[in-house]
Amino acid sequence: MPNSTWNVGFHLRSPRAWMNDPNGCCQFRGVYHFFYQYDHGWPEIDQKAWGEFSSTDLIHWTYDGMPLEPSCEDDKHGVFTGTSYVEKGTASDGGDKLRVFYTGNVICPAPDHNHKDFDFVYAGRHADVLTCESEDGTTFSGKRVVISAEKYPDMCSMHVRDPKVWKEDGRLHMLLGARHIDNHGMVLVYDSTDGYTWTFSHTINPRYFFGYVWECPNIVHIEGNEYLAVNPQGLPSLYDRWQNMWQSGYFPLQGRILETREVDERQFVEWDHGHDFYAPQTFLDEQGRWILVGWLGTFDGNYSATPDNLAWWHCLTVPREVTRDEETDLLKQNPVPELRQLRGTQCVLKSHEPLDIEGRLADITLEQIASAVGTLTLDDSFQISYVQGRLAINYLEARHAAGRTDRFIRLQRLTSLRVLVDGSVVEVYANGGEEVFSCRWFPDEKPNLTVETTLRAARSFAYPLQDAMAEMYATARTPDIKMPGWNEEIQLA
Repeated sequence: MPNSTWNVGFHLRSPRAWMNDPNGCCQFRGVYHFFYQYDHGWPEIDQKAWGEFSSTDLIHWTYDGMPLEPSCEDDKHGVFTGTSYVEKGTASDGGDKLRVFYTGNVICPAPDHNHKDFDFVYAGRHADVLTCESEDGTTFSGKRVVISAEKYPDMCSMHVRDPKVWKEDGRLHMLLGARHIDNHGMVLVYDSTDGYTWTFSHTINPRYFFGYVWECPNIVHIEGNEYLAVNPQGLPSLYDRWQNMWQSGYFPLQGRILETREVDERQFVEWDHGHDFYAPQTFLDEQGRWILVGWLGTFDGNYSATPDNLAWWHCLTVPREVTRDEETDLLKQNPVPELRQLRGTQCVLKSHEPLDIEGRLADITLEQIASAVGTLTLDDSFQISYVQGRLAINYLEARHAAGRTDRFIRLQRLTSLRVLVDGSVVEVYANGGEEVFSCRWFPDEKPNLTVETTLRAARSFAYPLQDAMAEMYATARTPDIKMPGWNEEIQLA
């Protein structure tokens, strides 16, 4: 039986089976909607739909099923990653309408009905941009192709996907991740006046090779500063950088995204240094906050997300508020303040004194750290260490790592730590969100979480957190069905 301590209480996961990229994350008519790539039949079926969660406060969620499934010729092998755009005042009741844009995946049949005849980079795949709309955020209609694959620029391979749409200067703009026929990553930029007819504008490229494809482009605009986020695949792992199979990060821009033609790959900043992080989405909520949510998972086959046959694979990070550091112009990430509503009674965490937290859901904070060397340890199994300018996460028990190994970054000084522990999930925020690690661990089953630190700090506290998800996960169900359009002869992501 799966270990019950691995359940999550404030992270979003699929009700069962497979989850990957967050999609179309937004706030619409006062309600937050987080869509995600969902394959509820995994591993027998490998075909993506969109699952959905909704919330009014970012901590208590409702599972809304699968609002978008493969249902037409242009998405019959998967409703892939996409974005949302809130269209003001165009709904039938005079309110706002939600428009989504996504990549429709189509695997073309080979002449002999053997998909292995194609490489799916230059032949065998068809990926249009589709749109549809909703007035309630859960019921969508009117699927329509707005950019067909045949109209992508000639320098593109068949890897063009993951639209990001926003409005600026009275026009709509779209970013698409792409792979050049010469095998380097890039972003395509399109413009539109109505969201249906799109005109290619230009590409954004690195100066030199920086991955063979860029996925899931996103944007952040803060205080007159603009940032282009991409997910490069094919970067070589270096000593203290780019340790995941595929990377996620952003480029601070000198000007506007719409005027950018080239980025300096040396300026690329990783969002997260943990093992389990990819494909984040950013959006501006109705309070004017930039919110980021990422896939707390990976396609890396070197480590598992389901030891002992967990019924669900992967989850999403907690929603993070993204802010700008005025000194560096770089971005910080911190859990949204709403999460503090789940805190229970404050417990003082004293140096060298183990503390037991009932329930295994915890929010641990250390402020004004004075130590140049020290550790914070969970269950004598997972450790955060700071030694000689190195901040690291360490798995002290290999059986709890499910294949993961230690990770570290260079950090001149450690001033604060915030650690979220949620069953089998750990998120680490250092120096007010300047650096972040997201990862999974699979500790032994026991009722309490033991926390111990050797770091000296002016204020050190641990808060048990309420389980905000138990009821939803207990009642969320999906049918055991094959999705429309599934071809059993073609089983390719």
